[in-house]
Parts: sequence; structure tokens; C-alpha cells
Amino acid sequence: MISALSAGVAYGLAQLRGARMGGARGDGGAAAEDGATGAGTPAQNRDIQELRRTDAQVRQHEAAHQAAGGPHAGGASFTYTRGSDGKNYAVAGEVPIDVSAERDPAATIRKMDTVKAAALAPSDPSPQDLRVAQQADAKKAQARQELQRERMGEGSGGAGPGSAAGDGAGASTPPARGAAAYGAVQALGSAARRGDLLGGGVWA
Repeated sequence: MISALSAGVAYGLAQLRGARMGGARGDGGAAAEDGATGAGTPAQNRDIQELRRTDAQVRQHEAAHQAAGGPHAGGASFTYTRGSDGKNYAVAGEVPIDVSAERDPAATIRKMDTVKAAALAPSDPSPQDLRVAQQADAKKAQARQELQRERMGEGSGGAGPGSAAGDGAGASTPPARGAAAYGAVQALGSAARRGDLLGGGVWA
């Protein structure tokens, strides 16, 4: 998941959360620690396979946020649970992303395009990821209004500092799968206005 610099909610798979799993926070690191191996019961083996799949999915999810966020995204941190094999597996993660406005409205528009693309980069954006994308849209709309006021103040002269490409027309669009999920939520009119984002107390 992706999060804001002020606050956030960790991304994870619900079916892996329960009394049988004790979580531990960590920053990056390997998927599992060396520990006891050996054969377990069929139920334990199924749990381990599930944990391995989740670990891979969580890391892929956060890697997508990081890759799309570029210079605005920080390093991923993960929440781990220990399996019956004695190894730790990532079951939740978060990536901090800077969603603060820039001094130049045109720069803010470009930045928010990147933030939105990062939020929607995974194929399975979390609810918090969608809120971050909505927040980026809201800040982009504010920046466009500021840019329009600047242009009006300049009169009928040449293009302002954010004309043409500055309004984000050339910015990259979010991946189709994430955008589809975002569009469904946006249709409900639940645009976020808060400064917090995805993750357990950091990022976007």
C-alpha cells in the first residue's frame, strides 16, 4: 500500500490476520528469517504456502508503488508474521509518498499526476491507495485553479509559467487496472480531503 507522510493504514490480506498470527514491523529486509524447518501437519503446510504467496504479493504491491512514485516515494516497510516453520513472512506493507504541494502550481500538477500513478500502480490498489489517488486529484484541481488565476492576472500576454504542458497534459496516466478500481470509487464521490495516506503512519 502507499501512504502519506502524516498517517496511513497498512495494506494486508484479511485472511492472514487472526489470533494465530503475531505481527512484527520491519523496514525492507528479506522475506523470511532462517528458522526451524522440517515437516509440519497438512494444515501447517497450507498456512506456509499461503504466507509465501502473500509475502510475494505484498512485496510486488509495494514495489509497484515505489517504481511509479519515483523521487516522491520512500522506502517500503513491512509487517511480518512468523510461520510454523519459524520464518517471518510479510503480510502488510506501506510506502511513504510526498503529497505536499509545490510552490509552482504547474509543478504541483505534475507531481500529483505522479502521486496518483503511484497510488494506482499495483493491480490491486487498496482502499487507502484509492484515497491517496483521490487526494492527488483534489490537490491537482486546486493547483489548476491557482494556475488559471495566475494566467488571468497576466492579462492577454504570452503563456504563463504553467501553460500547455504545465497543466499536466503530458503527464503519465495511471495503469489501467488501478485506474479502473479508482474510477469505481470516484463514482461514489468519496474524495479524500485529509493529509494522511496509505500506510501505518507515514507516506503519502
